[in-house]
Amino acid sequence: MFRRNLDGSRKPAWKYEYLAVPIAFINGLFFGGYILRKMRQYWERGPMD
Repeated sequence: MFRRNLDGSRKPAWKYEYLAVPIAFINGLFFGGYILRKMRQYWERGPMD
């Protein structure tokens, strides 16, 4: 998990910033689906799932 640099210091080879786009995409799917479900419920006066 750690990569050794030329000067011998150890830095993490993996950064949390790499997850920013996938997390944003997953959040978009989740909240987008939630909003569409609520719009359908309002429009159809459907079941409150």
